[in-house]
Amino acid sequence: MAQEKSCVECGGREHFSKEVVPPAELLPVGPLHGAKYRIVVCGACGFTRWFVAERFLPLVKEKFEAEQ
Repeated sequence: MAQEKSCVECGGREHFSKEVVPPAELLPVGPLHGAKYRIVVCGACGFTRWFVAERFLPLVKEKFEAEQ
């Protein structure tokens, strides 16, 4: 059974998501230009998180420095 996640801001458990390509004005250049993102929005408070689509993670690991 999948674990239901709570919103980090309000504790809400209703979330909505969609995969999108951000407009060029938001991410105009760089290695992830044109990459798809999954946006997750809390249905209770509107807190929004952006995630790089899983298929772009190898590019992130190649082009970005790991945080310590």
